Amino acid sequence: MSELNVFLRINIIEAKNLAAKDRNGFSDPFVAISISDSTYQTHVVNKNLNPKWDAIFDHKIDLTKPPNEIHLTCWDKDTFGKDYLGEIYISLDKLWESNGHIAYDDELNLPQWHLLTTNRKNEDVSGQVLVKVGLRDKDNKSLDAREWNSIWRKMNSLSINEVQSSSTEGTSSVSSTKSTIRHERSQSLSSLSDIVGVIFLEIVCAVDLPPERNVTGLGFDMDPFVVVSFAKNTFRTKVINHSLNPQWNEKLHFPIKKQEINFQIKFSVYDWDKFSQNDHIASLLYDVKPLIDRGIDVMNKSQDYENMNEGLLEEVLPLKVHSKLASKHDSKLVIKTKFMPYDYLRRQFCLGSTLSQETIDSFFTRFGKEPKRHALQFEEVISCLEQYLGDASFSHHSANPDGEEADNEHLIYLQSCPICNRPNLDQLSETNIITHVAMCASSDWGNIDKFVTGDFVTESQAQRKWVSKIITKVGFGGYKIGGNNANIIVQDRKSGQLVEEKMAAYVRLGIRLLYRGGLSKMDSTSAKKLLESMSIKQGKKFNHPSSVADIKPFVKFHNLDLDEVADSLDSFKNFNEFFYRKLKPEARPCDSPQDPYVLVSPADCRMMAFPTITNATELWIKGQSFSIARLLDDDLAAKDYEGGSLGIFRLAPQDYHRFHFPVEGELGPIKDIPGAYFTVNPMAIRSQLDVYGENKRAICYINSPQFGKVAYISIGAMMVGSIVFTSTPSSYVRRTDEHGYFAFGGSTVILLFQKGKMIWDEDLLANSGSCLETLVRMGMHVGKALRY
Repeated sequence: MSELNVFLRINIIEAKNLAAKDRNGFSDPFVAISISDSTYQTHVVNKNLNPKWDAIFDHKIDLTKPPNEIHLTCWDKDTFGKDYLGEIYISLDKLWESNGHIAYDDELNLPQWHLLTTNRKNEDVSGQVLVKVGLRDKDNKSLDAREWNSIWRKMNSLSINEVQSSSTEGTSSVSSTKSTIRHERSQSLSSLSDIVGVIFLEIVCAVDLPPERNVTGLGFDMDPFVVVSFAKNTFRTKVINHSLNPQWNEKLHFPIKKQEINFQIKFSVYDWDKFSQNDHIASLLYDVKPLIDRGIDVMNKSQDYENMNEGLLEEVLPLKVHSKLASKHDSKLVIKTKFMPYDYLRRQFCLGSTLSQETIDSFFTRFGKEPKRHALQFEEVISCLEQYLGDASFSHHSANPDGEEADNEHLIYLQSCPICNRPNLDQLSETNIITHVAMCASSDWGNIDKFVTGDFVTESQAQRKWVSKIITKVGFGGYKIGGNNANIIVQDRKSGQLVEEKMAAYVRLGIRLLYRGGLSKMDSTSAKKLLESMSIKQGKKFNHPSSVADIKPFVKFHNLDLDEVADSLDSFKNFNEFFYRKLKPEARPCDSPQDPYVLVSPADCRMMAFPTITNATELWIKGQSFSIARLLDDDLAAKDYEGGSLGIFRLAPQDYHRFHFPVEGELGPIKDIPGAYFTVNPMAIRSQLDVYGENKRAICYINSPQFGKVAYISIGAMMVGSIVFTSTPSSYVRRTDEHGYFAFGGSTVILLFQKGKMIWDEDLLANSGSCLETLVRMGMHVGKALRY
């Protein structure tokens, strides 16, 4: 992959309503383009006031001195000279602030009309020119929108980090305000465009469920209900008593984001028991991608979109039965599904607004039109409204009850739904208002009261009864995404499911008691010695041949996939050998193997990603004495990472415990730092204890051509007997090459990147921003180097 070779592409497409300069009532127009010290010129179109050029010019950019303006001058070509038709000044900063799309090849970077103006007296100037402008790089076609925004900020000495901290660094208030608004707008626009549509789902019935033995053990019965989970949405139907063919007919809906289109919906059927634990009867996984493709295809084929209202498609899906009676029953789940693209939802209705006349006029001038003379096309209106819908500088609530404008402008004001009369609609975001009203407007979804709703976080929580919930609250802590609880909730990046991390009950309770209420005890010298002694003893125990007996119970408890393991269970001489087992090469492939600018996960882990180290300490790492200098045990080395990015890769006991290289480059020597054996459980990290700065760890640096100097910190934890390295210092390493392994217990890898060298994937940043760990596999794409 080559380095950046950025150029600015300008496409002068056409003009209309130009002034006539010749006696024949026409002109012979052409356009001259001036950028920095370079000039370009279109061909001449003879005798035409509405010329079409479609002329493309590529201007090479000096990354240290990027252009900030394009000057266009329209001329009428004459035999012995030229007549002036007007000029246009295009500010690149304002242009890309308004449309949010910098790359020329971005589908959302649309051509824009620009009015011809003049400061010359007595000049007849009229008309406008259609122009498309954007950045390109012929050799790096995989650059995405976030990378182009980062490159442009870097070229103009405006980074996200600088924007966020501008108010504290003493920069001018004017430039700080403008920069912050631009950053907020691009972020909110990105968030809005993440929504691709809404899935509507009806749980109709189940067929031929297997009977389960009742609580008396003398007969069989079934009281089934269904738990539905998708990404961060979890729902539960009502219980149908005494039925092997239950009818629910319950509906639910949830929005789909871009990063969720390859996720699966999980359906789990449970048998409700009054006194004992609910039994898990059957389950199935449903891919949403075909459903989304089907919905988009229907919309594209229907010009008037009427087919979207024809209802839901019924599907009969085979259930995977978790019962000894599975072979005797052909169990199925019947559902109805429909996907409505957001592009369709937004067209179904118009909502009132309190936008000022000045703002509405700006909709016209954005496309080179005059408010009182021209009309906007439908797509132009939609584009303008979506811009303001995602603009953080505008209110997300309705106007006052009299419909008058409040202090701020409002795109949408609805205090109640005009269809279902739901009150307090003004408390929702505009996007949610659109989704709500669009659902009500759909003829077969008029009765919103039938929707299944749930205040559940995970499937496990949704199926529990009140007694077990009380016990869970006391022993494990509350259920909350990003909550500081002993129960650990993570999102599986591959399936999108929210899952609870499995651990023994005594471990969970012990962690909660120690780190929630016993911090002073944990910080004592005696506690450190106790944990060190326990870890060493446990390591010796699992190295003993008798520990082989612990392998199969461990596999069963954590439901490990043995098909991925390179060696058979019989080949392991003790538990520790199994714990740091090798996997088959095809089990963990390297993402984008030919592109070294792609950052991959160094391990199977629960991951947190932060754009700045300050961001990490504000949200996640709460240790009072934590610092990069303390983590690296080196004040001088820490200066290299000021303002840089940080990634935390936490390995739980059930994870594959070999760790690998996330980047390629020259590997330096390894520095061992002795320390404590505190757990790396999130509750400990979010306590006042500096776990990362206290624990045993080993540090090395990778000099990467793409990512700069990367700090790789391997951290031991409670019950980790040792950190073993299998790599060779002073060698050139490749992505996913093995670096080493951890012995039994939890452990962590931390990566540090220098400022401006890389960006994390958006979904990882979003989860980390809400303190939700993401379950990733070794070799998975987690970020990119900035090619600048």
